[in-house]
Amino acid sequence: MTAAELVTLTVVRWFHLLGAAVLIGIMVYHALILGFRVNKVSGPVSPLLKKMSRYFGPVYWASVVLLVTTGGFTIVDRLTSLEGRAVPFENMYEFFWGVKIVLVVIIIANSLYMTGQLKKIGIWNRAQTAAEGGEPPVGNVFRMRATVASLRVVNLALGVLVLMMAALLQNTFTLIVLRMEHF
Repeated sequence: MTAAELVTLTVVRWFHLLGAAVLIGIMVYHALILGFRVNKVSGPVSPLLKKMSRYFGPVYWASVVLLVTTGGFTIVDRLTSLEGRAVPFENMYEFFWGVKIVLVVIIIANSLYMTGQLKKIGIWNRAQTAAEGGEPPVGNVFRMRATVASLRVVNLALGVLVLMMAALLQNTFTLIVLRMEHF
């Protein structure tokens, strides 16, 4: 491995760690602070909570894009760096790798669903502000908020599980490569 390849791989891994830290931090904030606060509100949400939510949305999705991009780069690098020494891995590596990818897809799907629910809640909030006392036009808003809060907690739990699996995969990969170099 050349120095340029090593620097590139190191930078990609640092960005991957940065994206994971930001994403898990936002998940903790949404699940444990914002979610429970908003879940208790029956009417329109306070302007401060709206601003906080609007700020973290783009940061959340930017970190997801960063993680998917750097994760894809790392996967390609790991598959090509073994140079045919171990294809496929003859252990549980692929299983945990596949489970990790499935969990990431579930987190992204939950996030997309929550975004849709939050847009519906925003529509109701605007309608409620325009005509006080009207019936919500998009369904039971309190139930939608409770669903979003629950999915935020689920995403947080899945995110922590993905982090634990990433650590397991990193250690497993390192052990496989080290064992191969001794043969």
